[in-house]
Amino acid sequence: MINTLVNLEDQEEIYTAKSPNGKTIRTHTDYWSKIKNVKHQELKYSLQDALGTISNPDFIHKSLKDDTMQIFYKTQEDGFCLICVVKALNGEGFLVTAYQTKKPKPKGELIWQK
Repeated sequence: MINTLVNLEDQEEIYTAKSPNGKTIRTHTDYWSKIKNVKHQELKYSLQDALGTISNPDFIHKSLKDDTMQIFYKTQEDGFCLICVVKALNGEGFLVTAYQTKKPKPKGELIWQK
């Protein structure tokens, strides 16, 4: 499930997606713009694709370096894998980054699989 909220203080849209392991993951338009235009300019997928990866991944791994980081993998129609890294504490989390690769190399403990 993907939702859109509006922060009334600054009129910024906040997007949330519910992961299959029960976490509500959020991001906002400004941060997504930073991911797409600064961190990973090669990223060809949209915010909706990233939220779809979080809500309906192929599998989720726990990070090797940080137990609170989860890595969501979803193969796209063009054969690339969209990877979304989230920081998750308790029942909530936020999108840290997203990137694409042709050959994903999952590491860390598998915590969910379709």
